[in-house]
Amino acid sequence: MPVVTTTALLADLVKNVGGDLVEVTALVPPGADVHSFQSTPADNVTVSQATLLVSNGGDIDQFLDQVIEGSAAYNAVHIYAAESFIESEQDSHSDSHEDDPHFWQNPVFVVSYVETIRDGLIEADSANSASYQANFASYKDQLTNLDFDIASTINTVAESRRHLITFHDAFGHFAERYGWEATSLVDSHAGEVSPGSVVEILEQVQDLGIPAVFAEPQFGSGVLQKASEDSGIEVGPIYSDVQDGEAASYIDMMLFNAKSLARLLR
Repeated sequence: MPVVTTTALLADLVKNVGGDLVEVTALVPPGADVHSFQSTPADNVTVSQATLLVSNGGDIDQFLDQVIEGSAAYNAVHIYAAESFIESEQDSHSDSHEDDPHFWQNPVFVVSYVETIRDGLIEADSANSASYQANFASYKDQLTNLDFDIASTINTVAESRRHLITFHDAFGHFAERYGWEATSLVDSHAGEVSPGSVVEILEQVQDLGIPAVFAEPQFGSGVLQKASEDSGIEVGPIYSDVQDGEAASYIDMMLFNAKSLARLLR
């Protein structure tokens, strides 16, 4: 069954639940910046051939709704993997990360993601319901183990250094899950950052005795790199979406991030 997702991370989740029964295409390819991605006419054709379409929901991929709604087949199923979280945060303004659509940074939330994906697959292909149910159950166990492994890894960091400072505001849900503090240089839309604000934050980092800040490859910032070199603070790697190499799957990505934090902040 042909499935189209907005991002590579969602494609990985669909593959884990759909198994050999699905052929998955991500509109935004691995390693690309979803915030600056522009669709092409070929994407419209890809969407038109899908039986199931999977979006995250929220600002992160909302710009693709027009492509999906304009090109999807009349009988295609379209689901939003994070819909329950987005609706919950619209109803409550107490969450400090209510504007952060990167819910998948919390593995517990991803269980809900894959439940929604499982239900979407069954709606689009009810004949294979049992396979989707079984694959979901197996992957849910892997996510439970992932949550434990992340906590075990980053708990090796001293409490005084459990402050995740990133270029891009995509890790608030991760920090909240594991009891860390999170600070970013730019908002979740990955906008511009001024040299002055970078220097100011790095000065605060120095005062706190934190040895590293983190940046995603697609948001490489010369400003951050130069300021960190001047201050003697390392810029470590971190990922918010899957891509080829060390973060080729959701689980690989999350384990890599945990190990990167532990290695540079211990």
